Amino acid sequence: MRRRTLLAAVAASAGCGSRLSWVSGDTTNREQEPVTVETLDAPGSEPGTTTVPAPGRVTFVEFFATTCDVCASQMPAVGDAYERVDDVQFLSVTSEPVGLSISRSEVASWWDANGGNWPVGIDDGTELTRRYDATAIPTAVVVDAGGTVRWTHAGRIDADTIVDAIESAGE
Repeated sequence: MRRRTLLAAVAASAGCGSRLSWVSGDTTNREQEPVTVETLDAPGSEPGTTTVPAPGRVTFVEFFATTCDVCASQMPAVGDAYERVDDVQFLSVTSEPVGLSISRSEVASWWDANGGNWPVGIDDGTELTRRYDATAIPTAVVVDAGGTVRWTHAGRIDADTIVDAIESAGE
């Protein structure tokens, strides 16, 4: 339990870094097995589970924390990108220790207060966070329909860049 709390604190404190990476060349080693993520009952999101990445679809995942001011300020850009893309698995995920330092309802309330209107989930155990090397928050990842990571970015980003990365992964 302490490890999860420490990981959440480290992730929260790392949120102001910025890293941009267009993945190119031989990316076969970047393919990962899908991970099941719990989704929350929140605006634009239904309770249940989802598999990341979605088989046969481009996937966009953004890692966030409710304690991260940069994450909160990033919500409008992510929401704008969500409105502009079709047939893409779109998900924001927190790896905070839900059930220990924050409740599901508190995550859902933060989500609502910050304008979230797309699926939101919990990375319980941080498996997805580790798979995509989301060592800073916010971190965005785009995975192509074959399951290969095509783009990552840590820090603030605009909607146009997110949409360009998603469209490039779909080509």
